[in-house]
Amino acid sequence: MKFAEIRDRIVNNPGFRTLAEVREAGYRVVRERDGDRYFLARPEDLAPLLVRLGDIAEVRRGFTTGANDFFYLEPVGRTVAEVAELARQDPRAPVRIRNGAGWEGEIEAGWLHPVLKSPREIRTLRVRLEDLHYLVFMPPEEVRARMARAVGRSPLRGYPLARAYIRWGESRGYHHRPTCAGRPRWWVISEEIGNTFLGKELRDRIGIFVSEVPILADCRLYVTQVSKEVQSVINCTLVTLMDEVNARQYGGGGGPRSVMVYEATSLPVLCTCVPPFPYSSRFVSAIDCLAEREVRSIFEELGFSLCRERRCPHPEHPYEYVDPAAFDRPGSLAQVLPDRRALDEVVFEILGLTEEEQRQVYKAVAQLVKERLVKARSV
Repeated sequence: MKFAEIRDRIVNNPGFRTLAEVREAGYRVVRERDGDRYFLARPEDLAPLLVRLGDIAEVRRGFTTGANDFFYLEPVGRTVAEVAELARQDPRAPVRIRNGAGWEGEIEAGWLHPVLKSPREIRTLRVRLEDLHYLVFMPPEEVRARMARAVGRSPLRGYPLARAYIRWGESRGYHHRPTCAGRPRWWVISEEIGNTFLGKELRDRIGIFVSEVPILADCRLYVTQVSKEVQSVINCTLVTLMDEVNARQYGGGGGPRSVMVYEATSLPVLCTCVPPFPYSSRFVSAIDCLAEREVRSIFEELGFSLCRERRCPHPEHPYEYVDPAAFDRPGSLAQVLPDRRALDEVVFEILGLTEEEQRQVYKAVAQLVKERLVKARSV
């Protein structure tokens, strides 16, 4: 169809007479979905409101060591945070550590990296080094660079303690284990590092963890690197609802929900990639506030109490006080924890949800998660 035939049906045409004028001004002509009107829109106006997390970032499973007893180490007499600082100042400084096989000795600090081994280690949405329990045995960048060049002397020169630990591992046969044996160097694991972490199992403590700096992650987590705005969006209650609705259905109890990588990549998020994004400061403020306190059960986040009696016989224990119908009452939005509510309000405002629709989002989340967990008790 020629531009002259639709020109008078362009609702917001400021006076363009030709298609060349429209394009020169940076617009495209778009037809409404179920009508015969046309509009002028800039490319950023046509960006989708919702995208998949996998469309804007690579989501990967954390690394598999193949020999946790060898690779995961606990510091002796120091914290993980203290070892990380020592490694920054002096990577050749000896650090006393022990592994899960009963070995205890010293390894150079540069080979010991903080690792997020399990979501259970984390108390807040923000991953803090002081909460981590483990270090992972991994070559420093200097050694990796030598291995990449594949010339000269041994890449382990200058690190006799690490070399001795590798020899100890070989004396125990770790290098023959299938995962380890499949690597060019059995003691070099992949660097799965990022600033955002999704647990592979969800119960009622639902949160996507964030970090100010990139951290290594175990295979019990999915790892990605995204902006603070995206970190904020994927922690909102609406995303929890969509994730629960789209989750695979189980024939059994389905209590702790196992998340597959395709589910993590399909996580729906608001598109914050088109500049200027007017909600950036509010999102950053919201995630900074929410990430500082302890992560609670999603029910407590929504304002419900959980039963704390150890021998409670109630069939829905500890969720008997969770009443999703409470959100049918006007004013019930006030029961949501203030910092969670502040984050959700930004998302609801962007989507234009009414108060009634917002209450139904909270009701649906409480209902779906409760049903999943209570069902697990009956099988």
